[in-house]
Amino acid sequence: MANVSKKSVTAKTSSTPVHEDTEQSSSQASQPQYTLTELLQHADELFGVKAEVLHGVFYDDSETLFSVEEATQKIQQFMKEKVK
Repeated sequence: MANVSKKSVTAKTSSTPVHEDTEQSSSQASQPQYTLTELLQHADELFGVKAEVLHGVFYDDSETLFSVEEATQKIQQFMKEKVK
């Protein structure tokens, strides 16, 4: 699956979304939700970053499911933060 484009990864996984969290808002509930493991496996194709970046982004996050859009926003915020 190394030569898979972003569209084919999204299309393949979105047809069988992972269990959605019922506590999430209706706008997020309409988006497919993925486990962190799934996002880590496709970090380069989906976000253009290595899996290590996702480990940093989601280090203290207690949620288990994320949309691609939500993960992208968290990655952008993480990359903008100053190193202490």
